[in-house]
Order: sequence, then C-alpha cells, then structure tokens
Amino acid sequence: MHGARLALGVAGTACLLLIAPLAGASNSSPYTDGLADAPPAAPDLTTVQVSNDEAANVVFRISIPNRVALASTDLISVLVDADGRTGTGCARGTFGAEYALDAIAGRYVFGRCVRGSWDFSRRPASFSGSFASSTLILKANRRDLGGANRFKFRIGAGSATGADPAYDFAPDIGTSPWSYQVIAPAQAAMKPPARLRNLCRLHPRRCRLTRR
Repeated sequence: MHGARLALGVAGTACLLLIAPLAGASNSSPYTDGLADAPPAAPDLTTVQVSNDEAANVVFRISIPNRVALASTDLISVLVDADGRTGTGCARGTFGAEYALDAIAGRYVFGRCVRGSWDFSRRPASFSGSFASSTLILKANRRDLGGANRFKFRIGAGSATGADPAYDFAPDIGTSPWSYQVIAPAQAAMKPPARLRNLCRLHPRRCRLTRR
C-alpha cells in the first residue's frame, strides 16, 4: 500500500512537470532608428519595441511618426532570420530571412521563404496586425517563427509614390541586424512511465493534479 502511494506521488509530480509551464518568463527590448533619416515620402521607422509573453507570442511595435494611417502605397516588412545564417532563407548572402511579417496596402500578410522564394499563401493563426496612433503592431507566436529562442531581424519600409519609390530601413543598411531573445517557459519534457500514468488515471485525487 505504501508503495502504491509513493508511486502515485511520483506520478503526480511527473504529471505536474509535464503539464505545468514554468512561470514568470517574458521579455521586452527597445530598438532605435534615426528620426527623419529617410526621404519624406517614406514611412519613417523610429523606435521599435519587441516583446513576448509567457506563451511565446512575439509582438513588434513599430513607431512611424510621419503616418497617422498607412497609405495604400505603403509597405512595411519585418524580416526574421530564425537560424542566424545568411546562407539560408531568402536574400541569401545578405541577410537570409526565413519569415516576413508585412503590412501592405491595408492588409497584413505572413510570408515563409520556400526554396528561395516568398510564399504568402498560408497565414498562421497566431499572426495579426494593426495600426493606430502612428504605431504598427505585428504579432506571431515563436512556433510560427521557426521555434527559435533567439532570432535576428530587420525592418524595411517603402512608399511606391511616383517613379522614384522612397525607402527607410531599420537598422540602416550596412549595419548589423537587430537581435531578440524570446524568454518564455518551455513545457517540461519529463513524462511519467505508462504504469504511473495508469495509476494517475485510476486515482486522480492522489496524483494531486491541478488544471490550468
């Protein structure tokens, strides 16, 4: 009997490790690009705040002070290099982005680099975008950004007005890309043996399990 109680206690602890994420993990990092460092017609990228919550939802907040609303000719793209290698992804040799979070002509689209070309056909459920108070917000979960705990990124903005489009880049071309670390709890990998899981099902109260 004592052995059964001990086994159930172990099963409960193991199950808790399996289902309960570590608490209190998140991150937020600021980045700055020069004010009015691009042609006046271009969306002017200035301050950028990247953050994530405990569920690893990554949020890009991009300040564009010369826009109260995005024009139909505006394009803003967050390019994410998930593996840190310039020889993979799109734009190989210069950046190597695997993912693109875009605002274009009033729409928000998510792109994946597939065999060297962008594919915007599959929008993940975690992705969303909005624009208000001169701030563009783009969101996506870490799992849809390659699952990396750290990634590099660049932001490009352009306006296709007239014959000479205007651009701004953050950080500036010729400088190193920005880097962000996703700090979020991971599910514990420990899984109780089948015998203990069966005991847990038969005596759930003794396993001391809690649901979140």
